[in-house]
Amino acid sequence: MSNIRAIRKMQQLNNLVAMVTELARPGDTVVDFCSGTGHVGIVLAHTLPDCQIILIENKEESLVRAQRRSSELDLKNIGFLQANLDYFTRPFQIGVALHACGIATDMVLEHCIQAGAAFVVSPCCYGFIQNAVKFTFPKSKSFQETLTSKEHMILCRFADQTAVQLPPERRLIGTVYNLIFNLIYVTCIMQTF
Repeated sequence: MSNIRAIRKMQQLNNLVAMVTELARPGDTVVDFCSGTGHVGIVLAHTLPDCQIILIENKEESLVRAQRRSSELDLKNIGFLQANLDYFTRPFQIGVALHACGIATDMVLEHCIQAGAAFVVSPCCYGFIQNAVKFTFPKSKSFQETLTSKEHMILCRFADQTAVQLPPERRLIGTVYNLIFNLIYVTCIMQTF
């Protein structure tokens, strides 16, 4: 991983943790959906000792690594569940997801909304979002009236074009589309409430 990418990921992690720390109250349950090896959840468990942190991940190897890392830090307020996020049915106050791939971010948002929980997410893989049995895109009624499904897919794919490996002219186009896509994404979320 390049230094620039590592710094960006660290900033995303720090920002997510800062937002959750601001929202969390003693006794809250915070769920780190699609937790991977626990980068977010472990930091939250350390930062919020009066909250219960639950990491949900469907890949056994990633969850085992998270459990090992958590044990090394002797964290007592952390739990682990190897499952698809739909199988988590306990009440929780805050849902978190960092780079939940493809439609997983939408699944996390839907799960949090149905549970009446706050959420802090940083999506990824816009370019891999596609119509699925569970979701159709765009989700917002306003954008359904404005964008065709194909136009939405094109916009999603352009939003992924900000990687530092791309030539500067493509990076700029991706940045502009990324700003537009994030505006659309936030608008869709706001319309859900």
